[in-house]
Amino acid sequence: MAVLSDPARSEAVLVGVHDYVNLEKLPAVARNLAGLREALTDPAVWGLPAEACTVLSQPGSAGQVLDTVRDRARKAQDTLFIYYAGHGLTDPHTDELYLALPDSDREREYTSLRYEYLRRAVLDPQAGARRTVVILDCCYSGRALLGRMSASAHIADQAIVEGTCLLTASAETRPALSPPGETYTAFTGELIATLTEGIPDRPDPLDMDTLYRHLRGRLASRSRPVPQQRNRNTGGRIAIARNRAVSDGAAPYGAAPDPASLADRQSEAEQRLAEMERRAELLRLETEALRQEAERRALQTVETAQRLANALAASPDRAVQPFWFAVPATRPFMGQDGSLEPVGELVPGTWYLAVEQRGKALVVQTAEGRRGLLLDADGIERGYYVDYGAAEDPGFEPFWFAVPVAREMVSEDGSPESVAELVPGVWYLAIGQSDGALVARTEDGRRGLLRDRDGIQRGGSDVAESHARQTLRKAERMAGAVVSDPEPGFQPFWFAVPVAREMVSEDGSLEPVAELVPGTWYLAVEQRGPALLAQCADGRRGLLLDTDGIQRG
Repeated sequence: MAVLSDPARSEAVLVGVHDYVNLEKLPAVARNLAGLREALTDPAVWGLPAEACTVLSQPGSAGQVLDTVRDRARKAQDTLFIYYAGHGLTDPHTDELYLALPDSDREREYTSLRYEYLRRAVLDPQAGARRTVVILDCCYSGRALLGRMSASAHIADQAIVEGTCLLTASAETRPALSPPGETYTAFTGELIATLTEGIPDRPDPLDMDTLYRHLRGRLASRSRPVPQQRNRNTGGRIAIARNRAVSDGAAPYGAAPDPASLADRQSEAEQRLAEMERRAELLRLETEALRQEAERRALQTVETAQRLANALAASPDRAVQPFWFAVPATRPFMGQDGSLEPVGELVPGTWYLAVEQRGKALVVQTAEGRRGLLLDADGIERGYYVDYGAAEDPGFEPFWFAVPVAREMVSEDGSPESVAELVPGVWYLAIGQSDGALVARTEDGRRGLLRDRDGIQRGGSDVAESHARQTLRKAERMAGAVVSDPEPGFQPFWFAVPVAREMVSEDGSLEPVAELVPGTWYLAVEQRGPALLAQCADGRRGLLLDTDGIQRG
């Protein structure tokens, strides 16, 4: 059972910016500060002493905000409550979240408060607070959950206090909402209403998990941006409000009831309801864990694609001579075709030859003569340099090619069955040879034999580089789709694609799930940023990243 934070030993800092020199004004923010302060200091809600609730409206500098937060963090002995409302901006180079100040400019991120600095002030080693609540009501506030665009950089995951709860008004890819004509912003309006009115049939006091689920449900039902939350340890159990929806005649939640009340609560129907809630909570936690893992994989995929594109675009470093090396741990061995699919792996205890250095990557040759890229060369053990001279026969090296006229690609099993038609103007990847034919692979992953090789055009390194850049863009779209919340109020619909398109997994990888083909209807289940979560007739689900030109049913 949650215990109400001691208001006499807690501190709150409410920061808000409603009037901007270079950005749109947000008059509702000024009312946010007044309404939230009134709720927090109300003895019937939390009862925070007036002198313990510091309001910074229109702060003059980032230093003023950070000094105040650090001072209150050191003064608090129970709970530190931090709130910001205003414009949220993102760094165009790092995607980090910045909190706008009165003179902030979108093109000069240094005029705003970097969220990372606020995080450090909250986690000051000299802070006395045992628990911390941070609430952000601004556009793209969910980026605070990702820190430096890393799923492992959550503020709650890095916290050094017993319990930390971070609650944001929107996902990292969505704006917050300030509806015209309403007293408060959408998120803070629901927050103040919940604090002052309570939640029927819920515990007293209200912990942050209960508060979050209620706010999410209320905002989703009104088709408004839904909040996000992260907790560390007991962060979700932090309680900063009494539940005012508890009737005057009812015993406080957790108090000893009379025998008749106890018997009533232990009825079969009540027990079933409790079990349903428990299962729902377990499902929520499992779903959240899967979502975080998908975010981690998506960001990892983007990082790998970026490294691959950079390596293929870089010229060989002529100052680096070939050398032998060993890896400290198993690492992927990537092809030079611009594909994210590894062609093998390098293992410890084996010496490999570094033929060239391309940016931070190495062009590697194995004992069998296969060549590829090692994107992560950190910690490798270097052997001696070699006089490379003439290279050994590397065997077959994959290459990109185009056909002069349409040609059939047949099955590898020797049957004349057509696997795909290769058409001019499209690059295909030759990945091997078999009885004089090329083993080829299409963009959507289909493999087969091209027996007629006459007149084919080989692509150079520029084709691989272009393919790597396309893969990077696809990875970035996929990452944006994975970290986006489903669009509130979205209505499923049937659609058809104008040309064959790939549907990839929801797990953050670029693993193909299915190929969507023209002339077939598919079901759009959810909108995830610019992408659609789609479902085939056989039940397979995945992300359609390219929705241009689709036909709605």
